[in-house]
Amino acid sequence: MVSSTVVVGGALTEKYSLKTVDALDDFILEKMHNTHLPGLSASVVKDDVVLWQKAYGVADIEENSTVTNETLFKIASVSKTITATALMQLYDQGLVNLSDPINQYLPYNVTHPLYPSTNITFHMLLTHSSSITDNWEYLFYFVGDAPIPFQTFLEEYLVPGGLYYDAKNNFCPWEPGTNWDYSNIAVALVGYLVEEISGVNFTEYVQTNLFAPLDMNESAWYLRDLNVSHIAMPYHWDGDEFVPYGHIGYVDVPAGDLRTSASQLIHFLTMFINNGWFNGQEILKNTTVELMLTPQVPFQPNIGLIWWKNTIGGRIVWGHNGADFGARAMMCFDPTTHIGVVVLCNGESDLTVICDALFDYAETNTNLPPNTPCVTGPSEGKINVETHFFFMATDPDADQVYYWIDWGDGTNSGWIGPYASIETITKSHTWTKKGTYVIKAKAKDTAGMESSYGQLSVVMPFLYTPSLMQCVMKLLARFPHAFPILRHLMGY
Repeated sequence: MVSSTVVVGGALTEKYSLKTVDALDDFILEKMHNTHLPGLSASVVKDDVVLWQKAYGVADIEENSTVTNETLFKIASVSKTITATALMQLYDQGLVNLSDPINQYLPYNVTHPLYPSTNITFHMLLTHSSSITDNWEYLFYFVGDAPIPFQTFLEEYLVPGGLYYDAKNNFCPWEPGTNWDYSNIAVALVGYLVEEISGVNFTEYVQTNLFAPLDMNESAWYLRDLNVSHIAMPYHWDGDEFVPYGHIGYVDVPAGDLRTSASQLIHFLTMFINNGWFNGQEILKNTTVELMLTPQVPFQPNIGLIWWKNTIGGRIVWGHNGADFGARAMMCFDPTTHIGVVVLCNGESDLTVICDALFDYAETNTNLPPNTPCVTGPSEGKINVETHFFFMATDPDADQVYYWIDWGDGTNSGWIGPYASIETITKSHTWTKKGTYVIKAKAKDTAGMESSYGQLSVVMPFLYTPSLMQCVMKLLARFPHAFPILRHLMGY
């Protein structure tokens, strides 16, 4: 496809050719304006190359902060794919079978009150067929992190006598494994089972085994583990203006409380597109990825293991959507073209049209982003002394490139250039405080395609000024037989 047509209120809007970055920008900005989305960030990948990523609009109206590629958003139910992947890693290790009764792994029993002899299995939890349902009287949410640990909440919700137990409304009327009902509680229980089987706190397990190897370095389930100023404020459009909700936390954390950026979540999607591999590391076995993306139950032919099969613009895609107060998220990929799309926003309108447009653009645009810049230079230096560093990125299409350099001390270069592909450029910086600094540099080509960050750590161990050195030299000259250790260190 080379264009997009949008149906709004039964009428067709103007068709857009999406062969250029400018046309894509215009399309997305118009849809954001028409559907009242304050801010949006998106990424597109093909195979293992990020073809395009960009940010639009406002992250926080009150703070007058704009969305960047690194802005964090709540991804709501897209979180479920992360939770399911954590469990399937334990499946890969032979620590669990999908047909196992979950009660073999829990410190308490979970049974359907009408079918106490029917075992609830892992497969049922991952296909929303466990008959555990969401009783919204007890699915509490708060501004800020939920004060009730999700582990405690689940026991109180699922075990007879619990504070939130309701035999009628916490379970569907049908026998487990015979029908389906979308269940946040069931997926939260998957997260608890990851904890019980691995012996590691759920959030720590995901951080170590998924976020770290996937370079998702600023992703977390709780607000307390993030810099809240980096998170886009969720908004509701009341017909006249955007009204902030605040940052909301639920009691079923593994089912929908993850916050991450489009530029990080695309790494997770890339791993699935590449059959479980990312940056030379096997995160999941290829057979497990295939299993998760295969329809599992006859009464719901579009569900795999948590992942859903859907149709967008005539394409059959696998992925998951998310929706919460002031947040919408879409993550999906086309197994035929190996194109994947992530779209995150801090508003409440459907993102399908924008997702379709990004697929259109990727299918008609063969331009590739620059490779990750190589950053070289000294690994240590002196504060208040200018230090030189070297940056070089190559562009597969031989386009000219711009550089963005983050010096690790709260300052950056902004976009500088353009420079020829393969040209090594030299830039200098002066740090004023001792410490270890991580220089990060990314490149973009003239079509706006951005690379990943290259980086270099630099240690600034001590202050050097000419006046200080002169004082030391005068001291050594005045006392020729004193300070032997200092003389040795300075070679004096």
